[in-house]
Amino acid sequence: MSDTSRLHTVDQLLETLDHLIERSERGDRSAPGAAAFWTEILTREGHPLATDLPDEPLVDWHTRGLLGDLSGARVLDIGCGAGRNTRWFATQGATVHGVDLAADLLDRIRPDLPPTATVTALDILRDPLPSAQYDVIYDSGCFHHIAPHRRLTYLERVLPALSPGAHYAIITFAAGQVETPTDLQILTTGDTAGGMSFSLEDLRSTFNSLTPIDLRPVRPNVPHTFGAPFLNAALFTN
Repeated sequence: MSDTSRLHTVDQLLETLDHLIERSERGDRSAPGAAAFWTEILTREGHPLATDLPDEPLVDWHTRGLLGDLSGARVLDIGCGAGRNTRWFATQGATVHGVDLAADLLDRIRPDLPPTATVTALDILRDPLPSAQYDVIYDSGCFHHIAPHRRLTYLERVLPALSPGAHYAIITFAAGQVETPTDLQILTTGDTAGGMSFSLEDLRSTFNSLTPIDLRPVRPNVPHTFGAPFLNAALFTN
């Protein structure tokens, strides 16, 4: 679509807003152009995300039996990064498919993954998604980088991949702990400010087609897990 064309479809509106985000100083960190940014962050020595530890809520939910039997379960790990949660799922006996924008990073980690784990470079909003149905879909830090106008795209593409009785779990920045612009400010300026924060009620409302199981802040300093006080966690079933 040219800059002088008039909008007349929803897709054109979404693409125009995509360009608004892309042209901001930070750019669109949920688009393929951000791959190098994420590779640098996730491999930077001393960065909190440069860890091999699984997320605290993930381990807690499994310990409490809230994720169901992971032995043989089919898992989609959205925004898998360097594969820390992908590996954890595989060690529990699951067959895991991790997806992420950062193709170079995935190439680095692929040789050392467990046999039941695979990773694919793709854009969760625009590329063809794996055709499988999943028992668990896990998103640790991808959703809160998606611009407001593309949340519906995410919901329409991701949630249908849940098999009956499956679980969807998500980790996001926590409202009140991380100051982020409003959706209106983002869609006016194009600046996502490094991610958006969500309250527990925001998550409940956003995923209201699912049944909530556990919504809570992430706990820091739990041995052998990654956790930070500026994160919220939510677990749902369909």
